[in-house]
Amino acid sequence: MTDDRTTQPERYVNDNLYIPIPAGAVPTPGLAVTGFEVDNVNHAATPDGLVTAPGEAGVKTEWDASSLDSAITWLETHAAYLNKLSYDMVDIQDLMGGAAAGGAGAVAGQPSPLGGFDWATRLAAKHQGLYQTTEAGVRRLSESLYDAAEALRQVKQNYETAEEQNRMSAADMQRVFGDVAGNGDGR
Repeated sequence: MTDDRTTQPERYVNDNLYIPIPAGAVPTPGLAVTGFEVDNVNHAATPDGLVTAPGEAGVKTEWDASSLDSAITWLETHAAYLNKLSYDMVDIQDLMGGAAAGGAGAVAGQPSPLGGFDWATRLAAKHQGLYQTTEAGVRRLSESLYDAAEALRQVKQNYETAEEQNRMSAADMQRVFGDVAGNGDGR
């Protein structure tokens, strides 16, 4: 098996399968599985919105001043994607009846977007809580990535300042090497 899992299909579908289910296993005799499909949990892919350029492999883990810019770009690209995603999530909430549906602000006597029975109301309330938590988490992650990009920008600035202060001119190097060679130590 290869480590590159991006070539595997996202879903496995088999429509040419027939598995009879024994009569004692189900209340209705004569049932059979005639096909199935499953998500391939081994499939790995980078969403198109996270790739800044075609064929981008990501950012190196060893840095110099010039490669820090690509890391900053990577962080800001992912932060922007997550920020946009957090605001696009409102479509999910709209499909569930809006911000007040199923939550604490639901109108009394009005059925939940999933129906009027008790479990539908409970499920809608759980969905609303999960939605709000997820939306807030995605926004916090986006903010954290923006903060990391800004911190990395400061690191780069400090690195460049230190490099500039430590840089020796060619004349300085010639003088140092000349001084050492002029001593005649032979080392």
